[in-house]
Amino acid sequence: MKPFYLFSSLLILCSACSILVGQVKPVEEKADRNLSVRTGMDASGWKRLKIPSESGNNSDTPDEAWQSGTTPSVISLNSVCRKKHREGRDIREIADNLISQFDDLRILSRKSTPFKKLPSVETIAIGSYLGQERKIKSVVVQSPACIYDLIYLSPVETFDQEVSVFDGFRDNLNIK
Repeated sequence: MKPFYLFSSLLILCSACSILVGQVKPVEEKADRNLSVRTGMDASGWKRLKIPSESGNNSDTPDEAWQSGTTPSVISLNSVCRKKHREGRDIREIADNLISQFDDLRILSRKSTPFKKLPSVETIAIGSYLGQERKIKSVVVQSPACIYDLIYLSPVETFDQEVSVFDGFRDNLNIK
């Protein structure tokens, strides 16, 4: 069951990013991990997932993803970069698109707060995907050149168990 959940979770995350990108313009590139983003995500008990190298700048795959060793929870980071983003794009719209594939979606909380002086929206929601209830926490950050989305996806009953790992990941994210 765990491999199926992992596969379907990544499919959700990647499809959501593709919806986001499809409504803007084609992606020019992903953020250069070594120069633009440092995650500090070396939490014990989490395994970095191998992202196929042939995916390159494909917005349908996350830049990085991790699977918990104790629960079927997944954390992913995705970036979409362009020379210039559309002016006045509502970051809440981007956050909504990210979770739009869930059925029976209930937003539990949403807050817009600066993330290291950049606009961001953090959303916690519960919804159903493939007939199973999931809880998601997402953070969308908009820099002048890139939009980053960070996602924690977990079964509802184990969400609280590892959400602090996601919060640490978010807090240690260094966007340049």
